[in-house]
This record gives sequence, C-alpha cells and structure tokens, in this order.
Amino acid sequence: MKVAVVGGGPGGSRSAELLSDRGARVILYECRRGWEKPCGGGVPERSVDFCPFLANPDLPQRSALRARLYSPRNREATVLLAEPLRVFRRRDLNGFLLERAEASGVQVRPARVTSLQREGRFWRVTDTSGHTERVDFLVGADGASGVVRGRVANHLPPLLQCVGLGYFVEGYTSDEIVVKFFDALDGYLWVFPRLDHLAVGICGPTGPGRSEQLLPELERFLVDFYGANILRQLKRYGARIPSLPRSLAGKDACLGDGWALVGDAAGLVDPLTREGIHYALASAQFLAEALSDGNPEGYPRRWEASFRGELEGAGRHKDLFFSRHFIEAFTVLSSASRAVQAIVSDLVAGRQQYKNLRKGLTANAPSAAVALAARFIKRGLGGAAPMTPPTVVSL
Repeated sequence: MKVAVVGGGPGGSRSAELLSDRGARVILYECRRGWEKPCGGGVPERSVDFCPFLANPDLPQRSALRARLYSPRNREATVLLAEPLRVFRRRDLNGFLLERAEASGVQVRPARVTSLQREGRFWRVTDTSGHTERVDFLVGADGASGVVRGRVANHLPPLLQCVGLGYFVEGYTSDEIVVKFFDALDGYLWVFPRLDHLAVGICGPTGPGRSEQLLPELERFLVDFYGANILRQLKRYGARIPSLPRSLAGKDACLGDGWALVGDAAGLVDPLTREGIHYALASAQFLAEALSDGNPEGYPRRWEASFRGELEGAGRHKDLFFSRHFIEAFTVLSSASRAVQAIVSDLVAGRQQYKNLRKGLTANAPSAAVALAARFIKRGLGGAAPMTPPTVVSL
C-alpha cells in the first residue's frame, strides 16, 4: 500500500511512522521541520502507556509536579500530582515525531498539498513543488481547517469550535500548572511551564468580541499572581479548538472511501479540557492497526470503543463542570480531601473517567467536610493561613 499523509503534527507523524513500520510506502507532506503551535503542550501520562518514547530523555520537556486550582471566587487548592504532567514545546515534540517517522522509512516531502483528485481507487496528490504522486490511501492530519477535511471530507457537518488565546511568557518557568476558572465562562485559564518559558492561555466559546473579553482576564490574573514584570516579554497566540458534535457517528467523523482523518482533523479533542495531543497519537495507532489488518472500518470501531463514551461524557457534563456552584465545591473539596486530590491527579493524568467524577466527589464529601472543619478551627486559633507563594522562576 502507498499512503499519503498530509500534516506532520503528532497525529500525522505517528500515523506515518506506524504505517511504514507495517510495510506501507508512506509520503508525509509537511513543509515545517518543527514549529510552535498555540497550545499549552501538556501531555497526560496515559499517553506514555502506549507511546513510551515520550519519556525519552532526549526529548526536551518539563515535568509539572503540582496543580494549583483557583475557583471564580479565588478559593485555592494545591494538589500534588502522583504522575507529573509532561509539558513540551510543540516545536520540540513535532520535530521529534517527524524525525521518528523519517527514521522508519517515511519520505518527508517539505511541501504543501495543492490538489487532491480521485482517480478510480487511487488518489492523485499534487504539492507546491510540482510533484504528483498516485497513492492508494489518503490520511488527513492537517487540522480542522486543513486541505483534506476541506476538500475531501467537506460533506461532513462542521465541528464545534471554541477559541484559545494566550501568550508565551519568555524567561520564566515553574514546576506547577495553574488552572483558574471564571464565572459564566465555558472554559478556563491555564499556566503550563515549559523549559524556558510559560505557556499561558484562556479558552472559551467563539463569537464577536471574545478576544476583547478573554485577554484582559488573562493579563489581570498574570499581574495579580506573578507581578507586573511578567508582562514585559510576551508572544501572543490564538487558535480555534475543534471538537466533535455528539450526534456524529465515528465512521462518519473520520473515515471515507480511501481516506481517513486523525487528531484535530477528525475533531478528536476533549470538549471539556480541550486536550488533543493524546487523541491524535491514539487515533494514529488505531488507524495504522486497522489499515495493516486490511480493514479500514476497524479504525472508527477502535476509537469509538476507547473514546466515544469519554468524549460524549465530557460534552454532556460540560455545563455542569463549568457551573460556578460545581467549581466552587470542587475546589473546596480538592483543598481538604486527599481522596479528592487523588481524583484531580487522575484527571490531569487522563485516568479519571468523567462519568465517575461526580460519584467520586460525592462519596468523599463527608471526609472533606471534617477536614475543612478542622482547618477552620485551627485558623481560628492561629490566624488565617497565608496564600501559597507562586513557584515561577525567572531565567
């Protein structure tokens, strides 16, 4: 089989590598050797379970050891992470995965695809360098607004969209992630530490004037939390974040006659956390397994069995999760109960199922209430506890 993979991000490079390892002749179209992307860069630890190379010491990364949560009313909870969150610069991660694909025998074509034409059971792929290739199968890994989804899968219903805006703050790093929630915002603010800078951002629904509303909230938080000096070296970014409509079946979302979509191109993004790297890597593996078995229909069946309930559950519980009452209670419980802190740690690692989240919080609420009462008594005798100082380090 000869395969064209369009896009060299995590989903595209991993698809190309795995298909080449299984005997396919693969051409990967990517004009960049490594590039930054508007993204926090956090990868949950469950991704390492099936991609052990993510723990490779040659792949630059920062491990976040704690998660600090802030509710809309600025209640605070600090959680030690049982499995540290790995945070990557996307240019490092993308370049590393592209090199792995090339080492496996993938032909990397440094060009953009300009034309895709169906000729019988083949595809004719033309790129900006003037090359034309005739391939048996086409993989779209170039994002929700990429050429494959736009020209080959343009009959699909539009993906849901939200917006992510933020800054790369040069010259600072940390060993913790920070998550801040706001009233009436279907989203959150994040601070993720990278090796030589912080990736800070805020996400929420798309619409007119959203940038003007979200960015001031982000900047106010940065000043209040870290001080005004942190605003001196900012590189702004912005991107749309896709997710699947809940009514769209797996086969209709990611597979057609002689083509498939992986990662963001298929809308495989958690609609609650907006995390997509894990799903891009997983969908690449599911597709490679199905094609090597000679059964492309096995691809959507594999990811539906693994992730359909998870992604639908995230979409179904999104309004509850971002409601003020839930977030306030969630933060308070997280500050008081080790059992609830373990749930938060599992959420960050990608191991906590959404369908069991509310049940787990409810079960641990009584013990958390006892711990809270003990804390208030102690504060009454010894004064209010000071706010935990931030761990940001100036480089």
